[in-house]
Amino acid sequence: MKKSAKRRTRILGGAALLSAAIFGAGWGVSEASASEPAATPAFAAALTPFVESGSAPGAVVVVASPTEILAVEAVGWADVEAKRPMRADSYFWIASQTKAVVAAAVMICVDEGKLDLDAPVETYLPELRGLVVAEPRDDGTTVLRPTKTPPTLRRALSHTAGFRFITPYQEAFGIDSLPVRRLMKTVAMTPLIAEPGTRYSYSNLGIDVAQAAVEAVVGKPFEEFVEERIFAPLEMTDATFYPSPEQLERLATPYGWNADAGRLKPIRFAQIPSLDDGSPRYAEGGGGLFSSATDFVKFYQMLAGRGVGANGKRILSEKAVETMTAKQTGDAVDARYGFGLTVDDRTFGHGGALGTQGVVYRDGTVGVYLVAVGGTPKQSEMERAFRTVLEKIATERSENNEK
Repeated sequence: MKKSAKRRTRILGGAALLSAAIFGAGWGVSEASASEPAATPAFAAALTPFVESGSAPGAVVVVASPTEILAVEAVGWADVEAKRPMRADSYFWIASQTKAVVAAAVMICVDEGKLDLDAPVETYLPELRGLVVAEPRDDGTTVLRPTKTPPTLRRALSHTAGFRFITPYQEAFGIDSLPVRRLMKTVAMTPLIAEPGTRYSYSNLGIDVAQAAVEAVVGKPFEEFVEERIFAPLEMTDATFYPSPEQLERLATPYGWNADAGRLKPIRFAQIPSLDDGSPRYAEGGGGLFSSATDFVKFYQMLAGRGVGANGKRILSEKAVETMTAKQTGDAVDARYGFGLTVDDRTFGHGGALGTQGVVYRDGTVGVYLVAVGGTPKQSEMERAFRTVLEKIATERSENNEK
């Protein structure tokens, strides 16, 4: 991987803008050139007003090509009350961005002939044999009937298998409250909400089923497999289901909105209460990962590089990436979703609870936007500000590359 001559980041705390030299390998801002626009100041200008108005705590943004980091920005506060500045290495729950990692793990197994995308999930998870559909009737009653076609991994990964969002057990105790193979027993007792292949219904469970299938064929815990086959090869040292004490010290405080007071309020991670109460936690593919922006961008760089990481390590075949990033929801479903990724003609990527976003332009620009805030009046507006700047950068890079 080519190292840039200068590495820097800009950190905004309150209204003060500070610049510091960053000497950590692998995440800097390359010098501006004719082909690479100077991206760094643009995000600060776009996001600062939300911090200064008190409608957002802060954010970290990373922009990259498949092989280089182009810009890193940390804006605002990781903890508003303590006045702890957001930093380039601030740590976040990336939530549903985890889904793309599960899809990549599945595609590694597909590349190696261990999984078949169109095989019924019961092929790998016999506990899911005999799933039923809850079918409403005109008289207001609901009947349970066998599926006409069994759910497959392709449908599980694209949210068209008919699984509900999470099981009742997870609703009560958290998404990460059971090991994934034990979770499958609760999935087996949870009726599908639609006939497989007929409807798009966003579902952690479908991704969890895919995660369990990986465990079944590789013979080891999912978290060990992704560490060995994705995170370690890509030199991702912050991505984990189990944050260390050092990582938790860098964790951005999550915020909601106090409507009565008109200001931010600290909140808990609602879907993962075990992080707060100390109860046992387990790897959950639908939304359990934590990372930093400067670390997780390496995963998206790999996808932008058609399976090859910024460090030159191949993780997936080109065909696997093409499959992940193509519409997989079928002709009968309008929603455009690949495997663990939303897709359109120009981009693919995914968001996560509390506002995180990862965006990959098909011609090579990558953007990661990590925040820890939900339900605020300006949340969508702030995300649009990030995307507007990223779109401008991607367009300029594309035009320059065509010259």
